[in-house]
Amino acid sequence: MSTKQVLSASSSQSSRTTAGAAPLIYRKNIVLAKFGISETTLRRWMSSERFPRPRQLGPRAVGWVAAEVDSWLEERPVASTTSSSSDD
Repeated sequence: MSTKQVLSASSSQSSRTTAGAAPLIYRKNIVLAKFGISETTLRRWMSSERFPRPRQLGPRAVGWVAAEVDSWLEERPVASTTSSSSDD
């Protein structure tokens, strides 16, 4: 499955979980691709911007709960769409 397929599948299922079902987990490569960021930026976000901390999945594997990541994104400010330049 390609990263694009995983992203589209994960974004449509991120808020859907049934009772007793495990939450959808984003692995690091999916988080980096979803936001178009580097590992350095991800570490900076986790330390200074309250980005959700990863969960330990196994001895050498971590992942982020998709609902927590999506909630963090929804709380971020939206960039202004107004332009300050003038064509006069």
